[in-house]
Amino acid sequence: MSVLAQTTERKAITVLKKVLPYFERLDTVAMTAEDDFDTRTALNLIRRVIESNPARQRKTLK
Repeated sequence: MSVLAQTTERKAITVLKKVLPYFERLDTVAMTAEDDFDTRTALNLIRRVIESNPARQRKTLK
C-alpha cells in the first residue's frame, strides 16, 4: 500500500532519478517487443514524474 500526499517527497524523486539510468541501459539487451514496450512506457512515466516535480530550492541559512 502506498502513502498518498498532496506533494511528492523529494526522497521519492531522488530514488526515481537513481533508477532512471538502469532503464536507459536496457537499449543494449535483447527483449521481446512487448517487454520493450513496457519498459519504454515505464521509463517515460518515471521521466514524467521527475519533470512534473521540479527540484525545490533550499533555503539559504544566514
